Amino acid sequence: MQYRRRPLVLASLLLGVLSLMACGKKESPPPGQEPAAGAKPAAPAEVGELNLLIFPDYIDEKIIKEFEAQTKAQVRLTRYDSTEEMESKLAYAGADSQYDVVIMASQILPRMVRRGLVRPLDHAQIPNLKNLESRFAGPGFDDGNKHGVPYQWGTVGIVYNKKKLPNLDPSWSVLLDPQKLAGTFVLLDEQRDMLGSVLKYKGYSSNTTNANEIREAGRVLKEVKKQPKCLGFKGGVGAMEDVRAGSVDMAVVWNGDAQKQIEQDKERLAFVIPKEGSVIWVDVMTIAAKAPHPELAHKFINHVLTPEGGAQLSMYTKYATPNAAAQGKLPDADRTNTLIYPTKEVADRLEHHRDLGEAAKVFDEVWTEVKSQ
Repeated sequence: MQYRRRPLVLASLLLGVLSLMACGKKESPPPGQEPAAGAKPAAPAEVGELNLLIFPDYIDEKIIKEFEAQTKAQVRLTRYDSTEEMESKLAYAGADSQYDVVIMASQILPRMVRRGLVRPLDHAQIPNLKNLESRFAGPGFDDGNKHGVPYQWGTVGIVYNKKKLPNLDPSWSVLLDPQKLAGTFVLLDEQRDMLGSVLKYKGYSSNTTNANEIREAGRVLKEVKKQPKCLGFKGGVGAMEDVRAGSVDMAVVWNGDAQKQIEQDKERLAFVIPKEGSVIWVDVMTIAAKAPHPELAHKFINHVLTPEGGAQLSMYTKYATPNAAAQGKLPDADRTNTLIYPTKEVADRLEHHRDLGEAAKVFDEVWTEVKSQ
C-alpha cells in the first residue's frame, strides 16, 4: 500500500489560513512506515528529516542514532519485503518525492534510471566513496557509481533444521524436484534471486535472456508450488523465522539472515549453497529523483561509507561489506566466516546479477504467473 501525506486545503487565500493550519490533521502512517525508535512522526517534507526506503531488519539502530546525533536530523524508515514492492512504492505517482535514500538491488538500478526514478549522485558530497573496494567502484560498476553506491552484498542458499534433516543433499533438488523433496519448506519471495536459483539448478545462466529457459524455470516453480510440502513464498526474514520456529524444515534465504540465526542456534540450524550454484546480489544506496532532502541523503550515504559505519552495518546484518576501509574493523570471526565471504571454490559457482534490459519483461511475466497460480 502506498502512503501519501496530503497538503492542507486552503479554504481562502485571504481569511482563515492560520486557523485551518492549526486544525489540520495528519494521516496516520500505515504498517511498515514509521519513525525510527524514539522518533516522533513528521511529514515527509519536513526540514531535517531523512526518509529511508529499505528492506526489514537491514540497518543497525546505532547507525541511525549516530547519524541523527551528527546531523540533528530525524530518520524515518519505510520498509518493503521485495524488489517488486519497492518498485511499486517508488513508481506510484509522486512517491519519488517522498523518499530520500532508497536501498535497492543493483540489477534493478538501470531500469529505475531509465524510468527517471533515481537521480545522479554528486560525488563531491560523498568523499568516502574512496573507501569502496575497486570491484564495487569505477567504470565497471554503474558507470563509476553514477547513480548507486554499494551497501551490502551476499548470496542465496538453503537454511535447514539439521536435526530433522541430518543428511541433506546440498542440491536445489531437495526443494525443487517433487520426487526429492526433503521436508517442508518456503521459497524466497524475490524474483531474480528465486528464478535465478532455479536457472542455476537447471544448468542455465541466472542472467539468461532466453525466454524458453526463463519459462522453464517458471514451470519448475509452479509445479513445486503445488506440492503439500511447499508452504508458499516469504521474504528472507520471514522465511528464516519459519525455520527457526520449526514451522518448516528448510527455506530459501539470503546468507546474512541465515548467519544471524545460526549464531544463536548452531546445534540445530545450518546453511548451504547448493552444488549447482547460486547468485550473488549487491544492494545499493540511491537517491530518489525528487528527494525532498538530497543534501541530507548524500550525507547519509557518506556516513555509511565511513570505516566505522561500514563495519557496524556488516556486524549487524551479517552480510559482506563492499567497504574496503571497514573490513579491517570487522571481528576475525566475521571476516573469516565463509558463510559471509564464500571460499573461491564456492564463489566459482556463483553468478552476479546483471541488468537484463528487455528480457526483464519475460522475468516479470513468468514471476507474475508463478505467484498468481
